[in-house]
Amino acid sequence: MRSTRKRVLFVGYGGGHMTMLLPVIAAMERASSQIECLLMALTLGHRKAAAVRPCVGYRDFWPLVDERVGRKWGERLLKGNESPDVPREETIAYLGINYLDLIEQLGEDGAADHYRQHGRRGFAPRGFMRRVIEYLTPDVVVATNSPRSEQAALEAGHLWGVPTLGMVDLYGLVTDPFVHRAIKPTTTCVLWPSVRDRLLSLGFDAQAVKVTGNPAFDSLFSLPVQTDSARLIEEKGWSDLHRILWAGHAEPDGREYPRRVERTLVNYVHEHPEVALAIRYHPTDWSEYPRPAAHPRIHFSETPRESLHPLLMAMNTVVVQVSTVGLEAAVAGKRVLALQDSQYAQRLHNPAQLGIATACPTVDHLPSLLDRVLAGDRSLDSQLSIPRHSSDGHAAARVAHEVLALAGVPPNHRGPSPAELA
Repeated sequence: MRSTRKRVLFVGYGGGHMTMLLPVIAAMERASSQIECLLMALTLGHRKAAAVRPCVGYRDFWPLVDERVGRKWGERLLKGNESPDVPREETIAYLGINYLDLIEQLGEDGAADHYRQHGRRGFAPRGFMRRVIEYLTPDVVVATNSPRSEQAALEAGHLWGVPTLGMVDLYGLVTDPFVHRAIKPTTTCVLWPSVRDRLLSLGFDAQAVKVTGNPAFDSLFSLPVQTDSARLIEEKGWSDLHRILWAGHAEPDGREYPRRVERTLVNYVHEHPEVALAIRYHPTDWSEYPRPAAHPRIHFSETPRESLHPLLMAMNTVVVQVSTVGLEAAVAGKRVLALQDSQYAQRLHNPAQLGIATACPTVDHLPSLLDRVLAGDRSLDSQLSIPRHSSDGHAAARVAHEVLALAGVPPNHRGPSPAELA
């Protein structure tokens, strides 16, 4: 027999989006004993979630489909789609169930053509997610703005007739398919007022878009992170130095551009005894970059082995291309310099154009711009739409409040209201 508690289904893919959902679940469970939280953690997010709490994945829902045929397709599509961070059985289930759903939508020939054109990016398991919703009978469905499984879950919840809540991770740009979906969540939670304004201009209901912050950034302000950050500064002997983080990643044409940025910053450190530098490359290829020569004021981060947030909070200035590290740094109130001659900055969301970073025209301009930063040039803030974005670490509680309201939990069982957290 099902519990009398209200059941909330969370659906999330990937480690980054899982860090949005997990704090909300924890906040809800602290706030009310009338809530049952179920987490469907998909592919890259499964292992991260399973290390923290019980969760389910695609492989737990084989009974809802033809498992024999689904396994056949999953194993056939496995080559080129495996990751060491995803259990093999979960990958087979993800591929097989999604491909079965494609066949259900398009027929065998149509599914084959669609998959040849789009690969797994073309998955949209609406039929499967409808079965999941019907099987689990949640009272609320929560998902991030990721496409595919999360979109299908929100649509299935809507069609099932239960309220849904979507969480937008970053800027809600017009390039994000989430903002153009015909079926919109009952409530949408966003990072900043500027994101809310953008969504309203794209047709979202003003009463349905809530500014909560992104729960993935709450840990920036936690006591363990603050303690680890202070310890890092002390152990390095960098207390009296201006600390710069280079958070880089490969460009479409390779790694020469980030290496050039690194060389420029290393030279800057050599010429400025009051400056220290931390170098951190993206988790997908950090090991491909050679280590700089040992130097007491230069630190090379072994990305999977060193938590980002303590390192980030120890910095004064952060240099990025279009990395979300720049957004996190802005949330934390750090000075962010965004390189404009990065190919990605020209093609994707540009932190300077979004008003959260100071534009650095080219790599060659970096030393002179850093000179202005060190000199305390306040005119640099004129480029920011909201000078020094900051957060208070309570985004998870705000999102939890919205979910509990959708679930109809009585007010005396809710966590702090948004007004109380302001």
